[in-house]
Amino acid sequence: MGIKEEIQGQSGYLKKVREKYMPNTKEMAKLALAKFIATNSDKELSAEYFADNADEILKSLFLLETEIFKEKNEEIMTQTIPFFYTELYKEHYDKYEETNKIIEQLADIYQKCKKDEYTLEMFIKGITSTTTPLIDLISFSQKQSAKCRVGETLQNHLANIFNKCNVPYDTQQQKIEGGTIMDFIIPNADAIQEQPDQVINIECQTTLKDRFRLTTGKSTDAKIKRYLATVTGAGVVTARDINDISIEKIKEIIMDNNVTLVVLREVKDKLIFMLKGALQKIDETENDSIYSVNRADLVKLIKLGDKKIISFSELIKRDINSTITYWG
Repeated sequence: MGIKEEIQGQSGYLKKVREKYMPNTKEMAKLALAKFIATNSDKELSAEYFADNADEILKSLFLLETEIFKEKNEEIMTQTIPFFYTELYKEHYDKYEETNKIIEQLADIYQKCKKDEYTLEMFIKGITSTTTPLIDLISFSQKQSAKCRVGETLQNHLANIFNKCNVPYDTQQQKIEGGTIMDFIIPNADAIQEQPDQVINIECQTTLKDRFRLTTGKSTDAKIKRYLATVTGAGVVTARDINDISIEKIKEIIMDNNVTLVVLREVKDKLIFMLKGALQKIDETENDSIYSVNRADLVKLIKLGDKKIISFSELIKRDINSTITYWG
């Protein structure tokens, strides 16, 4: 087995290092929330405060978790080789043969330094050439792991905000056996059978690449109020997500599929401005084919804007509050 296989995968020892130094995604969200509360100890962090400032808080939680992840990631980068040496070296030699050989090479460099057989330059070259292949694989694996973790981040932070706002919900529930998995059901899954048109189903997607169609294309009860929540468009996840939402995507989400789009407040303002700007350009040029969305659809999208493109604060204070009021 090669060095890559020894490090990565279910039986790779990097998994053991992560279990020791990297909290799971829900624990990371809790750490971010605790850090947010600690840095805002001068405020009265009531349910009303969390509802009023849901967008700013959500953005802060993402940035705080990124900081925490970087700290934990650096720890993994610096501790993986020492961890292997103290916990696994010479054990299961055939399972981790290549890494054992690297440790042996490091031990040989150490012995030669003790005997003054190596100059400082020889020591630096020896350490670098020996550890670089290992560090490269660990670094690459950590980057891949970070991408996988991002998918759950929004749901975790939104759940914590809902908890602070006393919002009742079920998570990851199936409507029926073999049916659709829904990230949040408000107020609960049982309500679907009783009064589906007074139930909110929220699907979370951190960014809106082509994966947003996995949400808009899901087969859910047509009477359920469907929402797609995302933090894309504000550069919170990646710098490139600023232009992640196009006019075509907005139309596909809120008009073609009748799904309410939930975004950060600053993104909502930008999207409404973008729609109005596109309509103005069509009117100025008298060219209805500038965009793949025609003028009539743009007019309709702008009219739907406030109702079908909403902020997280509006989601909680307006839509969710209305549903909770109905259920008493």
